[in-house]
Amino acid sequence: MRLRWFPTLAVAAIAFSLSGCGEGDPVVPEPMFDNPSIVRVVNRLQGPVLFVHAKPCGTNDWGEDLFRTNDPIEGTIQPGGSRDFTVEAGCYDLRARHLESTEPGPLIEKFAFNQAASPVTPVIWTLEEDSRDPT
Repeated sequence: MRLRWFPTLAVAAIAFSLSGCGEGDPVVPEPMFDNPSIVRVVNRLQGPVLFVHAKPCGTNDWGEDLFRTNDPIEGTIQPGGSRDFTVEAGCYDLRARHLESTEPGPLIEKFAFNQAASPVTPVIWTLEEDSRDPT
């Protein structure tokens, strides 16, 4: 009779022993949305995008970084790359913070306001260098 409980106890012991593993950054689960849409950020800049924030139109709080990670690879959009973020459908103001080049330096901000994200039509935001008048 005791052997029936052995597999259950073994699984519980393994789960308990693994619960302390990976005590670095906690894994933040992707949020669930009733009416999901996509915001695609395309990086046509000289430097990587390090932060992307979205806030509902007409509000003040930018909230958390949409990357939801501190990983230096997963938490960036390198020049020439793009990244999709899932959001609840609605109107958003967007903010991206990026480096001017691949070298460390000050963060530069770009904004897009009143972007309508729907389940049918995603927002595609292409970040490009500002055109400057050479005169």
